[in-house]
Amino acid sequence: MSNSLLSGGNHYDLLINWDKRLANEIPFLTNAFSEHLPARSSILSVGCGTGRHLEELSKSFESTLIGTDLDPTMIEEARKRFPEAELIVGDFLDPKLFQGRKFDAIYSLGNSIGLIAASSLSFKPVINKLSSHLKTSGILVFQILNTMKERNGWSSPRSVRMSEGEYVFLRGFTTTENFIHPEIVTLFRSSEVSDYELVTTGKTNIPRISVQKMKQLLEEADLNEIKVYGNYQKDSFDEFSSPDMIFSCEKSG
Repeated sequence: MSNSLLSGGNHYDLLINWDKRLANEIPFLTNAFSEHLPARSSILSVGCGTGRHLEELSKSFESTLIGTDLDPTMIEEARKRFPEAELIVGDFLDPKLFQGRKFDAIYSLGNSIGLIAASSLSFKPVINKLSSHLKTSGILVFQILNTMKERNGWSSPRSVRMSEGEYVFLRGFTTTENFIHPEIVTLFRSSEVSDYELVTTGKTNIPRISVQKMKQLLEEADLNEIKVYGNYQKDSFDEFSSPDMIFSCEKSG
């Protein structure tokens, strides 16, 4: 049994409704990048998971595509899906990772920045490192959960039937004064008469942060032209109802 929050690359792909997610996220990224990127550019995905966004972006941009993820099983699956990308296993906060390298664009979705911030209990080192790897006038796009919204309880389970049996994914949250605590549980049974077995369980601590505080961190890291949305349809952010905080900004000269 693993305690990985995202259950590893093979289970992660089953956990997500990819048709729905890519239909929301890829048009947002494509629109953001097409307005800023040179004809041939470099795009870094932080927390690239199994490489689905990189694969989709390759259809629209003649860019060098790079992805990094802490989980080697994610990178293994990404290499199978999109071997043309440069894919690296690593802790994004490791000073040696991408040392001296800068990119035209960086993006991070799926609450990856929140999960990275959980390791240091602060968003500041994550934002500073993202900025350090952006070229002048480069664009940064990232999404995190709306951490100011109270989240408690479990969502409806997601069931996926495969040839080997049924996987059930449970996602829940608890909220404390300073943190959001996401939790993911993966169960499996080989047949309808079998008992469910626990495959993975994981829980983490994502710091709560307001839009105002995040903007302050971005400005201190020489990132400006900051835009904030509450979802991928670009609706205005509302602290009490928006599911996400989605930021788009540029690196100052």
